[in-house]
Amino acid sequence: MAAPAAFPPPRRRRALVIHNPTAGGRRRAVLAEVVEALRRRGVTVDIQPTAGPGDATTLAAAASRARHDVVCAAGGDGTINEVANGLLRADDPPPLAVIPLGTANVLAIELGLPAAPDALAALIADGGEAAVHPAVADDRAFLLMAGAGFDAAVVHGVRRPVKRLLGKGAYVLQTLIETLRYRFPPLTVRADGRELTARMVVACKGRHYGGPYVAAPEARLGAGSVQLCLFHGGGVVAQARYGLALLRGRVATLSDVTVIEAREVTITAPAATAPVPVQVDGDAEAALPLHITMAARPLAVISPQAAPVTAPCPAPTVAAA
Repeated sequence: MAAPAAFPPPRRRRALVIHNPTAGGRRRAVLAEVVEALRRRGVTVDIQPTAGPGDATTLAAAASRARHDVVCAAGGDGTINEVANGLLRADDPPPLAVIPLGTANVLAIELGLPAAPDALAALIADGGEAAVHPAVADDRAFLLMAGAGFDAAVVHGVRRPVKRLLGKGAYVLQTLIETLRYRFPPLTVRADGRELTARMVVACKGRHYGGPYVAAPEARLGAGSVQLCLFHGGGVVAQARYGLALLRGRVATLSDVTVIEAREVTITAPAATAPVPVQVDGDAEAALPLHITMAARPLAVISPQAAPVTAPCPAPTVAAA
């Protein structure tokens, strides 16, 4: 019988894993494999499951480099968002690592994370750190996107039992439903002093949207701005065209889509319309109006796109919002 592989001492010896036990379904076995691979490498792993919304933020806000060298968010993009918000509030936050267990795992795609549990554990233990610059939607930071209008109506409409049953198919089904019933009211957008109108707005920090589909080719996680995608068309035909363009990575090239860079954005709807829903990193938020700014400090994220370094990213010293 072959002897277990011997590993050099890991760079990060203490990991806190904040785990959403409702995320992932069949992917939950991945978490056990990553944790086991970390322990084989000599990493001490503390696992903290969440009991409900907001728990991941509370747990991450209490994290400190004095106790842990890395905080791992194990769940979908919503759980990762909660952990990131907590780390931005922490006094001395460790870097963030991602163990993707969700439906779309957009941030994992954006970062180019390896799928194999052992490779992911190796990255968490010894990989480089990239500085990601979140944006803030009202008082909630986001790493990927914030949307207002049709896409947020889809997010609001998806029910958890249907999502557990159908996975990504739940969003496809809800998109068809919302295409027929959503009213597409005109939205007013003020971006760095410029005023525009649109039927749907998505502020993108990352290039990808809804999975491996590129919506904002110029967006960068480390940029101090968002790429603002304004969709001017409404109705069934326009949404079908946008969906096909998204699958082909050509949304930004459409004649009725405007993409601009901005650091401060305000989105409002006419007072006479029904409340226009908002989504942040794929989770349902409230409704317009929405004010988007850049977070006051970056967040260190473990990424295969970052060169390995011999010391952690400097801890930020300014509050996020």
